[in-house]
Amino acid sequence: MAKKIVLILLGVLLMGCIVWILWRVNEREQGSDVPKEAFIPNNSAVVLNVRANVSLSPRLKEAFETEWANYQKSIFYRSIDTLQKLKLTENTSWVLALRREGKKSVRFLYILNRVPAASRSEVIRFLADYYAKSGLKERSYDKFKIYSLRDKETEVYFAVVGGMVLLSDSELYLEDALKQIGEDKKNDPESIPVYKNITRYFSETAGMNIFLNTSCFSDVWPLYMSRNVVSPRLDLTKWFKWGALDGEIQSDGIGFNGFMYYGGMKATFLNVFKGQQPMASRIEGVIPSGVNAVTVLNLSDTRAYLTALETFRHKAGIIEHARKRKSEFTRLFGEEVEASWRELLQGEFAKGVFSYDPENKEEEGFVMVYLKSGSLGRALLKNMLGNYAVKVNINEASLERTTALDQEKKVAYYKMPVTDFAGVLWGYIWDGVPSRFAMIQDNYLILASSESVIRRFAENYMRRLNVQDMDWYKKTRVKMSAKYNWMYLAETGSMYPFYRDMANDGLKDFLTQNKERLDVFSSFGLQWISEDEMLYQSVFLNTEKVEQPPAQVVWQTKLDAKLTMKPVVVVNHNNGERELFVQDDSRTVYLINDMGRILWKLPIDGKINSEVYQVDFYKNGKLQYLFSTSEKLYLIDRNGNYLPRYPLAFKSSCPSGITVYDYDNDRNYRVFAPCADRKIYLYELSGDLVEGWSQPQSDNDPVSKVYYFRVADKDYIVFADRYRIYILDRRGRERVKVQTLYDLLQGTVIYLTGKEQNESLVFGSAGGELQFVDFNGASRSLKPDKITAGYLFNVADTDGDGNDDFIFSNGEHVYVYDRNGKVLWETGVKEGRLGFPYVYRFSARDTRVGTLDESHSELYLLDKGSPSNGFPITGTSAFSIVFQNTGKVGFYLYVGSEKDSLLKYRFIR
Repeated sequence: MAKKIVLILLGVLLMGCIVWILWRVNEREQGSDVPKEAFIPNNSAVVLNVRANVSLSPRLKEAFETEWANYQKSIFYRSIDTLQKLKLTENTSWVLALRREGKKSVRFLYILNRVPAASRSEVIRFLADYYAKSGLKERSYDKFKIYSLRDKETEVYFAVVGGMVLLSDSELYLEDALKQIGEDKKNDPESIPVYKNITRYFSETAGMNIFLNTSCFSDVWPLYMSRNVVSPRLDLTKWFKWGALDGEIQSDGIGFNGFMYYGGMKATFLNVFKGQQPMASRIEGVIPSGVNAVTVLNLSDTRAYLTALETFRHKAGIIEHARKRKSEFTRLFGEEVEASWRELLQGEFAKGVFSYDPENKEEEGFVMVYLKSGSLGRALLKNMLGNYAVKVNINEASLERTTALDQEKKVAYYKMPVTDFAGVLWGYIWDGVPSRFAMIQDNYLILASSESVIRRFAENYMRRLNVQDMDWYKKTRVKMSAKYNWMYLAETGSMYPFYRDMANDGLKDFLTQNKERLDVFSSFGLQWISEDEMLYQSVFLNTEKVEQPPAQVVWQTKLDAKLTMKPVVVVNHNNGERELFVQDDSRTVYLINDMGRILWKLPIDGKINSEVYQVDFYKNGKLQYLFSTSEKLYLIDRNGNYLPRYPLAFKSSCPSGITVYDYDNDRNYRVFAPCADRKIYLYELSGDLVEGWSQPQSDNDPVSKVYYFRVADKDYIVFADRYRIYILDRRGRERVKVQTLYDLLQGTVIYLTGKEQNESLVFGSAGGELQFVDFNGASRSLKPDKITAGYLFNVADTDGDGNDDFIFSNGEHVYVYDRNGKVLWETGVKEGRLGFPYVYRFSARDTRVGTLDESHSELYLLDKGSPSNGFPITGTSAFSIVFQNTGKVGFYLYVGSEKDSLLKYRFIR
C-alpha cells in the first residue's frame, strides 16, 4: 500500500513538472534567447541604451526640475519604475528607441529585461491591477498578445515576449518590433534585425550608448533643427549614414565619444576629410578673445581637401553656383586669383563669432586663414583690389582704410567688393560671416563682417588677448583632443539667438520659453577626427558655471620669458601717457605702451636689482631710464638706445643695487652704489664720480641700499652693513655715531618713521625685532610677538590715524602692528609663501596691502585683512596699480601672468 502511494506521488510530481515546463515554455514564448536590441525596428532613427548607474547631476536636476517631475508622472515612467522596484524587470539597463511617424510625430519604444523569476502573467497582472481604473485591453497580433492601457490622454501599448517587456506610445511601433522576432530567420537571413549586433560598437562601461541611424538625420533632425544649420548651401541631413556614441553624465557636464560613418555616400560633405591626418592647431593659439563661438579646420593636405571639395559640390548638385562665383572673381580680380591663394594656404582655417543678428541672419565675426607668407598675401590682396578698381573705374585708394590702435600704431585694412570670398574658395562652412573687409596680420588673412570687427580683432591681437584664456573656452577645450581635423566650441548663452533661429517649430518655442533653465549648459564642444570613412567624434555639453573674471582684461602682451619683476609705470615725455618698463626672466628689458604694444626690447647682462628711475640727462624735458644690475649701471633713452659711456661697469660688484636722489630738484642727480669692496661710490649721470665725496667704507659688506633723508633741515645719508648702521652727511662724513651692534641680513630696508621731533630710522633685524635709531644715535627695539626669521617688512599708515604701522609678510601670514606692537589685523594663506607687502593708497583713509603668493601664483589686495573685491587673481609678479581719471571709481592693475605675459586689468571699485 505504501509503495502504491509513493508511486502515485512520484507520478503526480512528474506530471506537475511536465505541466510547469510546458507553462514556462508558454510563458517565455519565442525569443527568449534574443537580445533586447533585436526587437528594435530597423527604421528606428535613434537607439539609446541606458544603464542603471546613470543619473542626472545636481545642476541638471535643478535646471530641469519641472520637466523631470512631469516625466515622472507619465505612464511610461511610472510603469517602468514600478516594474523595476517590484523586481519584475531588471534595472541593470533598458533600451529606448524612437522614430518619426507621420509628418511631425516622434514615437518611442522602451525595451526592458524581465527578471527570470517573474512570469509573463505576473507582469501583465501587475499592469492590469495598477491601471485598473483605465481598464486593460488585449488583442492578438500574430503569435503574440498586445495589451493597451490609457492614462488620461496618453495610451500605452505593451507586450511581454520571452525575457522582454516592451512598452510604446505607438501600436504600430510595437507591432514592428514583434514582427521582427516573428519572422522566420532561418529561411530569410535578410530579415535578421540590423540592430541585433549594435552592442559591438558600444563600451560596456559607459553609462549610455547611442546609435544614430540614417533616418535620424533624414527624418527626425528636420523636425527640430534646420537642415542648413551649418550653411544655407549645405544640407546636414545628408552627411552621415549612421553613428555610435558612448555617453556619460559627469559632474561638470554631459560627454559623448564615438564615431560617425559616411562610407558609400557620394554627396556627403564629409568626403573632404578623407585622408586628412589630425593635427595640433597653431591658429587656435592666436584667435583673439571676446569671441563666443570658434570653428577650426585643420588640414594635413590642403590640395586634397580642395579637390574633394569640388567633387562634393559636383555630386551634391551645387557646383554651378561655385563656378559662377569663381568666374565672377576672375572677372573682378584678375586671372589665377584662386590658384594664387591656394599656393599660400597653410591648411588651417578658423571662424570667430562675436554675436548673431537674427534679423539679417548674419554672424558678426571673422574668418581667419593661416598663410605661408603674410607679405605675399598682402601683395596678392592689394593686386586683387587694384585690378578691381581698374575694372569698375574707381580710385584704388577708396578701398583702403586704416585704424589707429594708439598714437603710434596704425593698422591697414581694405574694403572687399564681394562678401562670399571664403565660402566660395574654401568651403561653404565659412558662410554666415560676410567678408566685407580684409586685413593681413602677420601670416594671417582676416575676412571680417564689419569695420568694428576689424578694429576689435586688431586690438585684441596686438594685446595678445587670446580665446584660450577665456574661462568658457578652457573648460570645454580640455574635454577635446589636442589633435583633430574640425572643431566647434561655443559659449551657449551668447550664441542662444543663433540656436533659436536654427530651431524649428516646437523646439524653437521650447528654447524661447526656457532660456533661463537652459543656461545650465554654459558651453558646447564638438570635435571630429578623420579615419578612413569614419569621423571619430567628441561632444561635450558643459554644465560648469563660467566664472566671470574678477576684472576685465584690457590687454595681454606676450614676452620672451616669464615676468617676475614688478612692472614699473613710467611716463612718456612726448605726450604724458603711461608706459610700462619691465624685465623678463631671460634678462630682456621692454618698453610697452599703455595699449600693450611693445615699443622696443633690449637684452642686458643681468637682473635688475634697483628701482627703475626716470631721469632727465640733458635737462631738456626728455626722460631716460636709469637702473643697475649687480655688475653694471644702465642708462637707456626712450627709443631703447644707450647713452654715451653706458652701460657703465662698477668699480666692484653692487649686489644691493643703486639709489638715485635729486637733493634740490634741479636735475643734478646723485647715484649711490654700495659695492662689494665695502666702499660707497657716488656717481653723476655722466658716469663720473662726484668730486668732494669722501667715498666712505664700511666695516663689513653692505647689506642695504643707500638712503637719503632730510630731517629738520639737515641731510642724512644712511646705509647698513652686517652689524652697523652708518649715518653720514652729504660729503660722506659720519654725522651721527651709532654705537649699537645689530644682526642684519642682506636686503635690509631702512625707513623713516615718526613725526617732527620724534622722527627716527626703523629697520628689522634677523630675528624679527624692529630696531629704532634716532638722529642722536640712541637706539631701542620692539619685538612683535608673531614674527619669525624670514620675514619681509614695510612701513605705512594703514588705518589713517596719522601714525605709521609696521607691515610684515612672514611665510603664510601678513601681520600689521601699530607703533606699540599691538596687532591691528592679520590674515593668512594656507601653505602660501607670501612676498613683499607693498602698500597702495586709495585715499587718505583707505590704504591697502598687496602681496604675491608665490606658491599658488595668486595676488592679494588686502583691505584690513580681507581680500578686496575680485581678489585673489592669478599672477607671477608683484603688481602695480594706477588709478583712473578723476571722477571715475576704479583702477588699472599691471602684473606678470602665466604664458610669459604682461597683463593689464581694469577693476571697478
